[in-house]
Amino acid sequence: MKYALVGDVKSAPRPKTRGICVHCGGEMISKCGKVMIWHWAHKTTDMCDPWRENESDWHRSWKDHFPEGQQEVTHVDVATGERHIADVKNLFGLVIEFQHSTMSEAERLSREVFYQDMIWVVDGTRGSSDSAYFRMGTAGPIRKNPLLYQIEWLGLSRLLHFWGASSKRVYLYFGNEGPWINVIWRLVSFDPNNGKGIVAPAKKEWFIEDCMSGREIHSLFITENHDNDSLSLPGPLQRLSCTIPRGKRQAKIFILGL
Repeated sequence: MKYALVGDVKSAPRPKTRGICVHCGGEMISKCGKVMIWHWAHKTTDMCDPWRENESDWHRSWKDHFPEGQQEVTHVDVATGERHIADVKNLFGLVIEFQHSTMSEAERLSREVFYQDMIWVVDGTRGSSDSAYFRMGTAGPIRKNPLLYQIEWLGLSRLLHFWGASSKRVYLYFGNEGPWINVIWRLVSFDPNNGKGIVAPAKKEWFIEDCMSGREIHSLFITENHDNDSLSLPGPLQRLSCTIPRGKRQAKIFILGL
C-alpha cells in the first residue's frame, strides 16, 4: 500500500517508520528497499483486503496522477458492510481501478458488482506483443466524429476477449509509443466470435483531468476536411463529449452511436 496513518496523518512510507492501516487499523511497517517500490506492509501476514496486490511502477505512476485524498479510498457497501480499497475514488463517487496483473473473470465481476460506478484502466504492455498486435490490427478511422477505429485482434493473448466482456468502461494504455504518445484507448466493443471490435482514442491528460473533476470524459474527433489514410492518430485532435447514464445519475462520456 502507498499510504498509512503516521500520527493520524495519511503518509507515504519512509525508512524505519511504523504506521496504522487506513483501512483496517492494523499495524504497518514501511518497506523502503532498493528492489521493490517503497510501500507499507502489514506487520502480520494477513491482508485486510483480499483484492489488494503488489503494486508495480506502472500502477503507482497512474495513482500518482490523482490527489492524495482520492488515492486508496475505502469503499463500503452500506447494505452488507463489505469494504475494499479503491485505487482511486473521486469526490463524486467514481472508482478507477488500475490493472497491471492478470486476474480471474470471477474477481473482475466481483469488483464490478461491488463498486458499480467504476472505470478500468488496463496496462496494455504487460503482454510482450500485445502493443504491436494492437497497432497492427487497428484500421481507420471508421468514423471521425467521434473518432473511432476498428480493431481486429490477431494476438495470442486474451487481452481484448477478457476486457471486452466487462460491463464497465475499459481503457487500455499502451505507453508512449510513436504517434500514440499520451493516448489512452476506450474499448467500446469487442466480438469474441470474429475477434473484431471498436476502439476510441482519448488524450491521457484530459482523461485524468476529467476523472478528477467529475466532468465528462472527452473523446476525440477530427475535422471533416482532414484526409487520413495511415494508422497513426490523425489530427487536428479536439475534444468531444456525449451523454450516457452512469449509475443513478447522468454522466457525460463517449457512447457509440452506430
